[in-house]
Amino acid sequence: MKATFIIITLLSFGNLFSQDLKCLNSELYNSDIDVVQIKNDSDSENIISKSELESDLLLLVVMPNSHLEFPKWTSHKRNGIDNGFKVILINNSSNDLNLFNMDGKIIMKRQVYIENEWKNVESYDRTPQPICGNSFFTKKVIKSGDHFTFIAPCVEGNIKAKFRFVIFTKPVNEQSPVFSNEFDGFINKKLIE
Repeated sequence: MKATFIIITLLSFGNLFSQDLKCLNSELYNSDIDVVQIKNDSDSENIISKSELESDLLLLVVMPNSHLEFPKWTSHKRNGIDNGFKVILINNSSNDLNLFNMDGKIIMKRQVYIENEWKNVESYDRTPQPICGNSFFTKKVIKSGDHFTFIAPCVEGNIKAKFRFVIFTKPVNEQSPVFSNEFDGFINKKLIE
């Protein structure tokens, strides 16, 4: 009986450790490919609380304890990061909304609250932004009542901080930001200098 209890306990702890995410090395962090959009996940709507779904807004919800596997074609997977946490964009408004995007990819920025202000998390190598105007001619629309599911990696670091994501429904010069809920994580100082 005692041996059975010990085996069950060890298996339980093994499951706890296996659910931890392996975090992305901060030197590999690229703010342009931070989140990866995947096909809509049918479980996403069931996980979000009813109170959030009742609002008539565009919602960005981070679910740090809900993990998904990165598709094998992503750079995260090639860098040894198998899983990330779920980020869901929900359009509860009665309108279809155009989202600010580049090359058909929704622009979503990770922000960190540090030194009493929100700052964008930058790429380690300060990857230059594209200068080709054709990158912005594509449209990305989220229809009324629809949702998009994304996966984001946790990032290695030695500074504990609060994070959030932000997207824009119009070009940056006419900013209409939508902020996610806050979540805890770690960051390397080089990503915020």
